[in-house]
Amino acid sequence: MARLGLFDAHCHLQDSRIAHCAPVLIKQASDAGVRWFAVNGTSEEDWEAVKEMSETHSNVIPNFGLHPWWIPKRSPKWSSVLREMLEATPAAAMGEIGLDLGTRGRETDEALQVEILKEQLTIARELNRPASIHYVRAIGPLQKLLAEMGDFPAGLIMHSFVGPADAARGLAKHGAYFSFSGFITPLKETKARAILDQVPRDRILLETDAPDALPKVESELLLPVPGDPAAHSGNESVSDTGKKDEPKLSLNHPGNITSVLKHVSRLMRVSEEELSRLALENARRIFSFPGSKISV
Repeated sequence: MARLGLFDAHCHLQDSRIAHCAPVLIKQASDAGVRWFAVNGTSEEDWEAVKEMSETHSNVIPNFGLHPWWIPKRSPKWSSVLREMLEATPAAAMGEIGLDLGTRGRETDEALQVEILKEQLTIARELNRPASIHYVRAIGPLQKLLAEMGDFPAGLIMHSFVGPADAARGLAKHGAYFSFSGFITPLKETKARAILDQVPRDRILLETDAPDALPKVESELLLPVPGDPAAHSGNESVSDTGKKDEPKLSLNHPGNITSVLKHVSRLMRVSEEELSRLALENARRIFSFPGSKISV
């Protein structure tokens, strides 16, 4: 299992909750078989941190985007800064961007969210970069926007996809890929299988969304307790015992993509080896845009 080739299609290793031990997490996840990490920025405040991480770690693919939660904190020049960051970083994709009409997303009205998403998607298409899409209670407005804008040859990544199942085929026609994280693990198996049945095999991706989306199944890697002085020593040791009597922390480790792999492969009734190969091949395809760190 440890040598399966895995691609974390969406995570946030620059997140302030885990940035202090990101090098250790990357090494441990790499030891578990993760070859690539698509690290997504969410606002002007962390784009540089993501860029620096990608320069330090050859297996980190940087992504820059304005997440709907952080729209209220954007600067007047956010769009030009974003475009400049992407142009100056040929290896960067777009993300995390999207729509959020859930409780937290209500800080920004729908019309403004759609306007800002459209602007970012326009930049992504002009620069031929794939874009990672966040959507919460917003599948209708997203479908409407994509119908208006047309197809995205560089691809869209439906981050932490949990349906609705009947939306998958239509989204795929616009260039969408579907990335599954720990958020699929608590779904009823009938619902999860219905979603997976509608996703084209050549559009399936796996992700962790670390440090969020801890799988609701047995996880192999745990994070150090936040605030523990040992976690800041530079010689962190993250538990890999996976014992059932060991408390699970709320933060997710990027190495837990193996737990997502196991769960999704069981739902799809395919081997972990087959799903690993398929998801890696799909991820390499969408992230192999001109200037990218990888190629198919």
